[in-house]
Amino acid sequence: MAKTRREFVGSAAALAAMPAAAAGPIPRRPLGKTGLEVSIMGLGGARIGNLDDGKAAQDIVRRCYDLGVNYFDTAAAGAYGLSQTRYGAALGPVRDKVVISTKTRHRTATQAQLDLDQSLANMKTDRIDLYQIHNVINDEDIEFIFARNGVMEMVERARKAGKIRFVGVTGHTDPKVLNKILGMYPFASVLMPLSVTDGGNSQKSFESETLPVARQKGMGVIAMKTLGAGAILKNKAASVEECLRYAWSLPVSTAILGCDQIPHVEGNIALAKSAKPMTALEMDALRRRAAQFEAALVEPWKAGLAGVQTYRAD
Repeated sequence: MAKTRREFVGSAAALAAMPAAAAGPIPRRPLGKTGLEVSIMGLGGARIGNLDDGKAAQDIVRRCYDLGVNYFDTAAAGAYGLSQTRYGAALGPVRDKVVISTKTRHRTATQAQLDLDQSLANMKTDRIDLYQIHNVINDEDIEFIFARNGVMEMVERARKAGKIRFVGVTGHTDPKVLNKILGMYPFASVLMPLSVTDGGNSQKSFESETLPVARQKGMGVIAMKTLGAGAILKNKAASVEECLRYAWSLPVSTAILGCDQIPHVEGNIALAKSAKPMTALEMDALRRRAAQFEAALVEPWKAGLAGVQTYRAD
C-alpha cells in the first residue's frame, strides 16, 4: 500500500498546486437534519494517533482546518484516543468552527461514560457534536446496546445534559444489522463503508441496502473505507480519484479520509475542491470493474467477525 500512496502523492501534489481561487472552497453538505454543514472531506483520527511525531500530527490536523476541512472524526480507543489529544491541541482555538465526532465501542453505561469523559477532556471541549455507537455487529450486540444499564442510557443522560448534541451509529460488517438498529432509535447519522467495491458487491452492499434507508429517514450519511483501507488501490480496482469521486457522487454528507502527511492532506483536498459528480454510467462501469475482485481481498471487514471488538461488560 505504501507504494500506492507514494504514487498518489505525486499526482496529488500537482492538484494541490492549483490556485485556490480556481478550485474554490471545499464543498459542504448538510449532516442530515442536524442543521450542521460539513466539508465533504472529513479527517479520520487513526493515522493521526499512529504518528510517532505529535507535533507533525497536530500540524496535519491544523492544515486540514486551514484548507477548509471542518469535520473531524475520532474515537476513544487505541490510536484514536491519542488522536483526540492531538485534536484538542490543534483545534482548541477554533473549537466553535469545527464539528467534532467521536465513538464508543463500549456497551455498558459505566464504561461508555468513562469513554465520554475521556473524550471531552482530551479534546478540551464541553460537548461532542456527534457521538456514535460504534461497530454494531449482530442482534445480540443490539440487545446489549439497548439493555438496562446499556450504553444508550448513558447517551440519553449526556444528551439531556448538553454533553452530546447528536447521536449516530456505525457499522461495517452487515447492512441488515445496521438497518435493524436504524429502526430502533432516531439516530442523526450513520457511518458505513461506501466505496466502488461496496457498490459492486452483489451479496452485501451498504450502498444498496442501508443508504436508501438512511436517506428515507433524512439521516446524515458518513462514508468510510472509501479506499478500502488501501486494498482497493493495492489490487488496482480503482484509482484514488475514482474512489473519491465515486463516494462524493453518492448522497453522502462527508467521506472520512486518513492522512499522515501534509501532501496527502493537500492532494485529497484538491480532489475535494475539483471533483465533479460521476454520471450513472461512470458509476456503473466502476461497480462492474470492482465486482471482478474477490470481496475478501478488498472488503475483509464484511467476511466475518475477525478483529471485531466491542465491550459488553463492566
